[in-house]
Amino acid sequence: MRFAGRESWQVSHGTNQTVNTALFLRDTLALSVDTVPELPGLDPSVPVRVPTGVDRSGAAEEWLGWWADVLDHARTELPAGSPIDPSGPSLAIRPSLRAAVIALRPAAAEYDRAHAARSPGALPIGEVVRGVENHLGRYVKPFRLVITVVPVQGLVWERMTASHVIASERFLGDPARSAPALRAVVESLA
Repeated sequence: MRFAGRESWQVSHGTNQTVNTALFLRDTLALSVDTVPELPGLDPSVPVRVPTGVDRSGAAEEWLGWWADVLDHARTELPAGSPIDPSGPSLAIRPSLRAAVIALRPAAAEYDRAHAARSPGALPIGEVVRGVENHLGRYVKPFRLVITVVPVQGLVWERMTASHVIASERFLGDPARSAPALRAVVESLA
């Protein structure tokens, strides 16, 4: 949110197609990879399918480095240079994942479209920020916070950097959990 006449804060939350595509590939190919943060399977789950010409073991070896690129992209506002672009630099150095993205891109897009109508949860952002300001007795310092919503099973709220959080839809759908978690992040940025 921005206020005229002074710098202010900005919180964005929502799904990210790049993150969803990476998780779709992980689950569809049944890759044995450890995500940071640890993220359970997609909700709803997807069937395992390995298209012809896709090297599962190669994709698994390349996945963690790619996941780091995906998260870096998710926390920036720049739409250019997406790690899921087969002609982009992230996949140029990861041939197994590049082949997987090309083979599974239509299915990943269909999954994303089918579940795009799901709401990421109504976070009481303004209320939380005003509460922190009342507690501090001053306006919060200008900050930018990105909350990337992931369609995974279980309750997830993981702070990736000072200004980036990954949260599951289920966690955000529970105000008793999400509001205090958001408050703690805002307080640390205030």
